[in-house]
Amino acid sequence: MSLKKKINLFSFRSILEENVIISYKGPFDRHILFVIGDYIKTTIGKNSKASKKIFNIFIELAQNISYYSAEINKLDEKKEIGVGTLVIGDHKNYYTFRTGNVVKKNDIIPIINKCELINSLDRDSLRKFKREQRALPPSENDGAHIGLIKVALTSSNPLDFQITNIDDDFSYFSISVKINK
Repeated sequence: MSLKKKINLFSFRSILEENVIISYKGPFDRHILFVIGDYIKTTIGKNSKASKKIFNIFIELAQNISYYSAEINKLDEKKEIGVGTLVIGDHKNYYTFRTGNVVKKNDIIPIINKCELINSLDRDSLRKFKREQRALPPSENDGAHIGLIKVALTSSNPLDFQITNIDDDFSYFSISVKINK
């Protein structure tokens, strides 16, 4: 997969300047996750309730990118790591946590269905759904979806997601959640 568009990094920079406290694009390996996690704790630490929520959401969504992104970096012959984007914004009454990564087209419908189901459930139903998913055998239990349930429960807000077509084989999955201060 190659991007054939010219990228204007100055324009990209201006988009990210508004309220962005963390922005990262690249492989989501354990070293990067440690640095970003530490930065979240340090930067947002003054609001401990929100900081804890953002950190927990970070872990869930970063793991999804690391394990399920269709765009990968090979670290060596045995280890591949998912590539994606993460942006955290600071607003007056809330934070926004956004991630995005490339996904295979045949994975899109199940992702959309799961996000829509999660958004349709109230808090108690989400908790019940999470318990049901955990009780499934490993072959039927998709960890990415439990992670999305946890994100919705932790943020106490709906998942805002978008799918953007890349080509015949791949799309870009973006997810955003709001975390109240």
